[in-house]
Amino acid sequence: MDIKVTKATSVKSLKRQFKEEFDCSLMIYTGNRFADDDRKIHDLAKDDYKGGDLHLGARSRVGNVEDYFKKSFGIKVQIKNSDASKLADNKMTLTQAGKL
Repeated sequence: MDIKVTKATSVKSLKRQFKEEFDCSLMIYTGNRFADDDRKIHDLAKDDYKGGDLHLGARSRVGNVEDYFKKSFGIKVQIKNSDASKLADNKMTLTQAGKL
């Protein structure tokens, strides 16, 4: 499964892609606050981010995905269950996170 992330991708679009592919919620931060849905990844990412595809599988671990966003984009994210009421454990897969 690929999730497309370009400089023009909006926070809302990225969250929607996670929901559709893995049935889990992606929380995207700017500092310690949630990023507005209409913000673009380019606004949040570190300067040298070029954009591209994220290759994630249903068995990708929550902690690895969160680390990838931090290292690749400089963006803090947290993955929660489907209705965003519980944080997913870092050892869970994305599929497990959606079923919390």
